[in-house]
Amino acid sequence: MGDRQKSNFENRFKQGFNVIYPEKPLEGVARKIQNQKILETVKAVLKGILKREPTPDELSGRKPLTLEKGPQTGRARN
Repeated sequence: MGDRQKSNFENRFKQGFNVIYPEKPLEGVARKIQNQKILETVKAVLKGILKREPTPDELSGRKPLTLEKGPQTGRARN
């Protein structure tokens, strides 16, 4: 992460995260809907960070997240 992004992240989350758990876990359709929304959100965040769609293996944690370099264009510098 660059200095600007790091500073922005630290300013935004310096107080930490506040997670609220329900007293009773969701069941059935409500649980499936919630899990789908969480998956879509995680995919959107990773897509923004990686500048590409994350692979299923990256989403499941089987492979590490990597920033792939795009195709090289232009002339080589001497």
